[in-house]
Amino acid sequence: MIKPDELVSLMRLVLSGKDADVRLYLAKLVRKLRKEDADLGAKLEDLLKTQPARSNGVLRRNNKEATDSNLFESSEDSSFPLLKRYGDNSFSEKPLMDESLQQALEQVISERRSSQLLLDLELRPSSSLIFQGPPGVGKTMTARWLASKLDVPFYALDLTAVMSSYLGKTGSNLRSVIEFAKSHPCVLLLDEIDAIAKKRSDEADVGEIKRLVTVMLQELEEWPTGGMLIAATNHPELVDPALWRRFDVEITFSNPSEENVSKAVASFLGKDRKYFTAWEKLISLGVKGTSYSNIKRIVYKLRKLRVINPVEFEENIVNHIVPNIDELARSERIELAARSVAEHGLSQQKASKVFGVSRDTIRKRTKAA
Repeated sequence: MIKPDELVSLMRLVLSGKDADVRLYLAKLVRKLRKEDADLGAKLEDLLKTQPARSNGVLRRNNKEATDSNLFESSEDSSFPLLKRYGDNSFSEKPLMDESLQQALEQVISERRSSQLLLDLELRPSSSLIFQGPPGVGKTMTARWLASKLDVPFYALDLTAVMSSYLGKTGSNLRSVIEFAKSHPCVLLLDEIDAIAKKRSDEADVGEIKRLVTVMLQELEEWPTGGMLIAATNHPELVDPALWRRFDVEITFSNPSEENVSKAVASFLGKDRKYFTAWEKLISLGVKGTSYSNIKRIVYKLRKLRVINPVEFEENIVNHIVPNIDELARSERIELAARSVAEHGLSQQKASKVFGVSRDTIRKRTKAA
């Protein structure tokens, strides 16, 4: 049966007027009652199904809103769905991350697992996060992994795509997505959140995007504790400060550290790692300072080239390992050249030609090492 502390928590949510949180809490009680009192559990479940969730005043519109199913289907306005749904919730691959990033995410997970304890003390677990960082550093993968750890569905909405493909309907579509995400526990990723900020600062804007930001400002403060909203941006400087401050947690992503570069290379080499043992350090050095997605692209290219054209691969492996030689600093080119000669048997003449470093410099560096 319902315990006294559960009844107190339910009353607190009812009195707060947060309908979405009340429904989420009742859904939790229904799952419990199914085992302890099947009849009572069934009655409560029927009530939840027959009484639709009330919309926030800002979200109410007289015009016809998209149904839940329409969010996942293409339409006459666009050839792709408004909201992307990721299959089952078995995504368990933990992204590579630095210690500070890992600590921030573990704090979020710990809060969610202790949400009832926090709510009893009138504290709310973090329910809105903003991810910032360059492309390819794992923001989307981390959001998906987080949903898996919380055991809730994961949905993603690309605001840039929506604004360009659903012309004139961005506001109503975003409202539909928000209302859907708030109606049941899930993680919703709003990718490219800066798309709103860019348009909002446009003097030619007629006001729709400004109203859209107002909606976001209000919804962030009332996001249900059973779900989570994650916004992601590659351009934090473009996000409106008022919107930025509404997020509970700010998490910064960056290109991988030298240690994580080595781990990423080893991970992406997979079953073929044994064929690249002699070149693994050089690969890591060559991709240092780039994103995880770039590391994956280069490593996969090497793996495929070794299988398809092994002769050409052996003869020109350095060029494939370091395709951006001209962009490297002179000190990095010298280090790569010296390592190629000392560790991989490349001739000084070829190393000089490949890396654009004189043979005398390579000889001195190799001798010093």
